[in-house]
Amino acid sequence: MTSFDVIRQLILMIGRRSLGARGDGFCAIVIELATVGLGVSAPVLLKLAVDALDEGSAPSSLVMFYVSGFVIAWTGTNATTALKHIFTIRIIDTLARRIVLDAADSQLPNLARNGEGDSARLQGILERLPFSLQVVIDGLLWRALPLLVQTLVSLAIVAVLVPPRYVAMMAVVLGAYLIVTGKGTGRFQDAARGANEAAGAQAQTLGDVLRNARRVIFNGNLAAELDIIASRIADRRCANERVSRLIAATASMQSVVLALGLCVLLVVAANDVSAGQLTVGDFVLLQAYAFRLALPLGGFAYMLRQAGVSIANIGEALALGEQDRSETQLPASVSTGPAEIVLDRVGFRYGEEWVLRGASAHVASGSFVVLVGPNGSGKSTLAQIIAGLIEPEEGDVSINGRPLCDVDSDERHGLVLYAPQTIGLFNRTLRENALYPPTLASEAELAAILTDWGFYESGRPVDLNLEVGEQGARLSGGQTQKLELARLARVSVPTVILDETTSALDQASELRAIWTLREGYRGRTTLILITHRVAMAREADTVLFLEGGRLHAGRHEMLMREHEGYVRFCGSLG
Repeated sequence: MTSFDVIRQLILMIGRRSLGARGDGFCAIVIELATVGLGVSAPVLLKLAVDALDEGSAPSSLVMFYVSGFVIAWTGTNATTALKHIFTIRIIDTLARRIVLDAADSQLPNLARNGEGDSARLQGILERLPFSLQVVIDGLLWRALPLLVQTLVSLAIVAVLVPPRYVAMMAVVLGAYLIVTGKGTGRFQDAARGANEAAGAQAQTLGDVLRNARRVIFNGNLAAELDIIASRIADRRCANERVSRLIAATASMQSVVLALGLCVLLVVAANDVSAGQLTVGDFVLLQAYAFRLALPLGGFAYMLRQAGVSIANIGEALALGEQDRSETQLPASVSTGPAEIVLDRVGFRYGEEWVLRGASAHVASGSFVVLVGPNGSGKSTLAQIIAGLIEPEEGDVSINGRPLCDVDSDERHGLVLYAPQTIGLFNRTLRENALYPPTLASEAELAAILTDWGFYESGRPVDLNLEVGEQGARLSGGQTQKLELARLARVSVPTVILDETTSALDQASELRAIWTLREGYRGRTTLILITHRVAMAREADTVLFLEGGRLHAGRHEMLMREHEGYVRFCGSLG
């Protein structure tokens, strides 16, 4: 996405009625036009005042009117700029909200499925977005464009009041300035993009280390991780310095062009005043316009430097929100009652290696299914295929007679709810985590379940207001899983898959939790559990055994009689 594309898209967003920024944009434009009007009228009023004083015959009241008008016009731009800032902030907040929501809506599914995406990089891009919008909208759109309008109007006024050669000289100076600026912009765009990438890499590394603070400290690797962070900071500094050097070179050339141009303009004007071809007021007019334009142009290099990096950041954020999550939008799936699941020759591979091949099975509606197999045999992969989180390379999965591939990815959670082994809790209270949708549990039911399961060994009451900390750091692994299972005990969905979600529980706690879920799910939910405990397999209606990429289905007793690999697997578990 080019810089022009980014700016054009922002302007279109501001003008979009549904976004709600159109009114603020209109008000900001009106105020900016008033600012431009004040800016171009001030030198004219000053010229009139000087000419009136020079002639000596003008009424004092008229001179005072010109002088007062000049002071009001010259200083009034401060008030209009401050007033415009109110609407600018509202526009920035509106745009930031829309872009962040679009990016989160598009990227959260990628982060959730198969670990695609990078949360730290995404967070860094979105955190920098408000500042980037501030630079581009307040710094570029509200300054560069009005400056262009003010320049054109100023040249028109100069053409009317003084000889045309002065307009030509000012136009040449401005043209040379724009040429130098354009060349500089072309050189540092790539450098600005590199600086943005370096900032993203720093945010990614820092976020990764902070999220894994325990791993870093408990393994005594703090110094090494600090070195990595320092390296990323150094990379960012080098990238920023490269951009700054390019901008400094551009700014130097801009200053040379402005200095030479103003010197020639004012020297020629001074000679014409001495020769009587210009009035003192004309000279003041030229001087006022020249400096009125030169001062903001002089700061244009810094604004351009900031805008280059900011536009790259906004472009990344906009691109994140434009990524399609699915090629088709299919009707929402509506299903009630427990799911009947049919696997028809399902296959999946990572690269060239097949993890599953020809996996077929029938899961009766409302049954309790245990999925077992050696580590790395593809249990989680198969579970995520059944949940619709991974698309199989071959074969089909059907739920209640409907192919899962015909269900929109955003609707599949309505058929299958997948709970991973690693449960990510919000840094909120027990209540907020345990009552997280789609659970239908009440606080009383939740507290009763957790108490029955021995959430605290001492048996003390469960404090639902307890803050669990980042990723549930204040809870043990067993408490985290009990909290999640208690939440899932009151969901209403055709299928629930627990991917080793009971792994941190002792055998008695696991049996009690699964019994509670089975009783609650009876007649309305099919339960699939991935586990390494033979006791769970004995309780199951159906056992799905994975070995060597092949799937074998049946009751525990049948597999013990007919499948040697299953016997060995159960024996290895003790």
